[in-house]
Amino acid sequence: MDYQYIMKFKTILKNKIKPYCFAIFLGIYLFSHEKIISSKISFFLKQIFIKRNMILVLFGISFFNFCKSSHETFIEEIQELVEQEKYEKASEKLKEKLQFPKDRDELLSAEAPESTRIIEFSNDRLKLVWTEDQKIFFQDLAAGENNSRSLDQIPSNLSLSQNANYALVEYTMQASGGCRYVAISLKDSSLSYEAGAQVSCKSRGSILPDGSKIYYFVDDNLYEEKTVEPRKPVLVLQKEKIVSPFPNLKTRFLMYPSGNSFLIFSGNAGAYNLYWFHPFQKTAEKIDKDILSPILYYGNGESAYYIGGEIGKLHLRRINFSSKAKPVITKLFTVSRKEINPWKLSKKNEFLSGYSGKVHLWGPAKKSQNLPILCERVFLTGDDRIVCEAEPGQLFLSKLDFQPEDWSIWKLYEEVRSK
Repeated sequence: MDYQYIMKFKTILKNKIKPYCFAIFLGIYLFSHEKIISSKISFFLKQIFIKRNMILVLFGISFFNFCKSSHETFIEEIQELVEQEKYEKASEKLKEKLQFPKDRDELLSAEAPESTRIIEFSNDRLKLVWTEDQKIFFQDLAAGENNSRSLDQIPSNLSLSQNANYALVEYTMQASGGCRYVAISLKDSSLSYEAGAQVSCKSRGSILPDGSKIYYFVDDNLYEEKTVEPRKPVLVLQKEKIVSPFPNLKTRFLMYPSGNSFLIFSGNAGAYNLYWFHPFQKTAEKIDKDILSPILYYGNGESAYYIGGEIGKLHLRRINFSSKAKPVITKLFTVSRKEINPWKLSKKNEFLSGYSGKVHLWGPAKKSQNLPILCERVFLTGDDRIVCEAEPGQLFLSKLDFQPEDWSIWKLYEEVRSK
């Protein structure tokens, strides 16, 4: 049975049926009691009434058991397993509960695709894009718009424009081992353009907000190409302008939109430089070094976060960017391994990260707190909703408004796991 219907039934049972259970039972009892008191009946009849009343009480007990909330029934089931010392089974049931979408969550996808999903955001994290095998999905979280379109094959990577209206889709070329790029529009089907070059699958290109030009790396040089025929790649940056900390190693280049400009990570093996590339001036400027991870975590549309420092001493860094000024980098504070994928909350100096299937909330002035949800991978939207990819494969949006029953299940889960 589709779990959406199960969740709907549970909601009806809890909100519609249960409030009337006690009223119905009490009404039956009072009605019967009033009848027997007001009438002049024999002792024999009173005895019959008492016996019948006992039956009614037993019926009422059974009725109340039916009227228990699904949460109460579930907790009792777990407590029974704990009493029987069946800790592993109890733990599995609790885990399943914590990674299962709740009735108030927004389901994006019910089943796991055959290939790994690629999940990306616009700069403000209010547009969400993800792939499922040979299909790509677009959702505008603020406007409530969504779209999907088919792809040529299963993509190996994906790079979005600043506004997420366009994407540069990467496909592996089985024969050569390289990759090819196709620029597409996401809100409609107005653009589908294949680039004229074969590229390295280890680097990441990008695309302008209007979809008019794409950028990619060939032999460590940066090329620009208009998304109209005929194909005419143009060299815009030579490799000497975007060097790696270790030029003798094979260099990876990862490009991210930052407003109307781009950020380029150049490096390998946990050592990267960061460059600011302005596409109209066709210039690149080195703005940071000693970067451990070339992954950018967008903030509010004008900022992003990444991890710098060295192995054993990780630092969170923030970059503020705009369409006119040079980006400003601020070194924030030391973070642990559990905090290396930092998603910033919109109105608080707090972050959300996923580690080993758990989701935790943390900040420079806040003790790390595990949230009552389990996600294999976790992201955070610009309006502070968790994008949770659960171990069974569901993809869903969950708000941070966890209820007391969610916390009670989490507490029980931690207790059972410690047995």
